[in-house]
Amino acid sequence: MEDLSKLLRRTLGEDIILSIEIAQGLWPIKVDHSQLGQVLLNLIVNARDAMPSGGTLTIEAQNVVLDAEYQETHPEIEPGEYVVIAVSDDGEGMSEETKERAFEPFYTTKGSHAGTGLGLATVHGAVRQNGGHIWLYSELGEGTCFKIYWPRAKSEAFVAEATPRTRAA
Repeated sequence: MEDLSKLLRRTLGEDIILSIEIAQGLWPIKVDHSQLGQVLLNLIVNARDAMPSGGTLTIEAQNVVLDAEYQETHPEIEPGEYVVIAVSDDGEGMSEETKERAFEPFYTTKGSHAGTGLGLATVHGAVRQNGGHIWLYSELGEGTCFKIYWPRAKSEAFVAEATPRTRAA
């Protein structure tokens, strides 16, 4: 996590405050390390671009137990034990149209010089490929939060474990 933290700080620049909050006793998850890094990096780059004048980016990880009541409003996800990783910014936020299309391949709000629009589609694909779920919360002028729910690993084999700690920078 320390290597990722250094990379993120370089990627974000000096005008963005990075806060990383990892809960103690985080459960192991089954996820490909490189895909997890790619997911986080894509979300961080989008957050950076949404805060051109600076702001705060927060990455949080904690254990959650989702029940049948949660499933009523999120029918795609099974009740159970998950590690949720939330990436939040206090940037520009997204319009309703952007939120509806955010995970579509090639959809972008940036000019043609600023990328392909594959970032969030890639994030969605990597999360789903690893058995996870992703939700987007955003309001114009209020910022954006992506919450990724990774199922708790039943076996210790091929499991990525985050180092529990709390850090703010």
